Parts: sequence; structure tokens; C-alpha cells
Amino acid sequence: MDVLAHYHMFDYRARCAVAVTTEIVRALQQRHGLDPLTTIALGRAVSCAALLASSLKNGKEYVHLSFAGDGPLAKVVAECNGDGHCRGYTVPVQLLSVLNLDEGDVLPDSVGAAMGASGFVTVTRGLAGESQSTYNAVCDFANGEIAADFARYLTESEQIPSAIAAGVKLASDGSVLASGGMLVQKLGGTVLDEQELIDVEQRMALQLNLSDRLVAGETTEDLVRFIQGAGGGYGLLMQRPLIFRCTCSREKMMQALVAFSEEQLKEIRDETGKLEVRCQYCAEARQFRLEELLRH
Repeated sequence: MDVLAHYHMFDYRARCAVAVTTEIVRALQQRHGLDPLTTIALGRAVSCAALLASSLKNGKEYVHLSFAGDGPLAKVVAECNGDGHCRGYTVPVQLLSVLNLDEGDVLPDSVGAAMGASGFVTVTRGLAGESQSTYNAVCDFANGEIAADFARYLTESEQIPSAIAAGVKLASDGSVLASGGMLVQKLGGTVLDEQELIDVEQRMALQLNLSDRLVAGETTEDLVRFIQGAGGGYGLLMQRPLIFRCTCSREKMMQALVAFSEEQLKEIRDETGKLEVRCQYCAEARQFRLEELLRH
């Protein structure tokens, strides 16, 4: 089962959130038909969104992450709300669909290479159905590798020094073995010495191998214990399940079509053979009859 667990560390001088997103990423891979690299990119982004959502209080609150670069992987989007409902997508869903490879050319070998040399992260916080409550912040890429970009956003835009890890482990056939993320942040008003922070960052960057540990069956508590080391106590503050769930509906999709005139709708129907809307987040498609659209 996917889970988001929130811990205190170093005797309440730091907090740690751990997100296990394996089942969500499996669902997204299947729904969107993702290739291995877009699966890894979206898995990292969903994990980061779930980590950021660890501070949300209820299901109306949500966070939305958008990573947009100048490479063949143009955009990675992930969203999570206070109830642990996650969704997301990539543009494109498969890199081969946009790359015109010549003989001898190879696909990008990392998410950063696919995202491109430059780009930006947009983080949106809001309340569902209340657009006036939406807050946006933008930060330049660190390197396009998702977790590093997210850490840069937290440090520069929210001014919270943070250590981030996010990983996806794939089998040889491209299926998802494990996906998850980890976030450690110093708590305001506390003292966490420089060496403690350095030790945490080094363990997360050089020793954690998060997705391998999840494949091996380690729990969220095992991960927190390893990252903290011997320095102080830790404890569970909150835990909730994470699931894939989209907020799209037939009514919302209908609104995308009723803005067209009757002539435009007929033209769409004649050209495509149907009046259909497909959700970008979950890939669900719904078809409509001209008569029901004209009644709205």
C-alpha cells in the first residue's frame, strides 16, 4: 500500500516526510502508456508532490508541481491533496514520439538530459474550487532531475533548507518495482548544527538508494532511522494512505465542449467521428452527443 508518513527527527529539531508511491506510479504508467524515462520522471514528481502535501490539513487543500524544460521531455506535472489523492502526466508520454532519431542516435540517458539544459519549476498551492486562494511560485531548474529542482525551489522560494531524495526502480521489462521520496527539513526556531545537516545530506545523496531499499522491503521507519543516524530521537507524527485519484468528471469535461458553437461541434464530429474529451491527468475519455451539449 502506498503511504505518506510524517516524522519528527533529532528530538523535534527537524521533520521528515516519507512517501511510498509505487502503486500510484504503476497506475499512471499503465493509463498513460509511459516509457521507462517518462515513468521515472513522473514517479519522482508525484513523490515530491506527496512530500509537499505532508503539511496540508484537509482534502480541499492541494499542491501542484510543474517542471517545464527545453528538452524533448517538455513538461512533467504532478498534484496531491491533503487526503493523499495523487495524479499527474508528462508531455510527451513517450520520448520516441517526438524524437526524430537517425541511425546511431540514442535516447537521453537521464531525466535531466530529457528535460533539457534550462527550465523552471512552478509550484501552486490552493483550495479546490477557490481560485482566489491560489498561490504560485516559480524557480529555475537546478539540473532537471526533479528532486534537485524541487529542493532548489524549497530553499530559494520558501527559504527552507531541505534535503530531498526521490527515486523509481524499474524491472528489466520497464515495469515499476518501487517508487518513493523523502524530505528532511530543519524546523523553525530550533538549532540543528551544521555537521548534523551535512551528515543527513550525505546519507541521502550518497548512501540512501531509496528505491532499492523500498524494493528490499524497508519501511518508512527504517528509512528515517538510517537517515538520522545516532543523533537524537525520532517519532511518527502522522500517517495516511496515498492513492491515485483524479478530480475529473463528465460534467467538467462537458464544459470544455459547450464553449464551442453548434457549427464548430458539428465540424469536430464530422472530422473525428465523435465528440470526445480525454482527461490529461488520468487519460479517461468520455464521449458526448451533440444534443446534450446543445442543451447546456
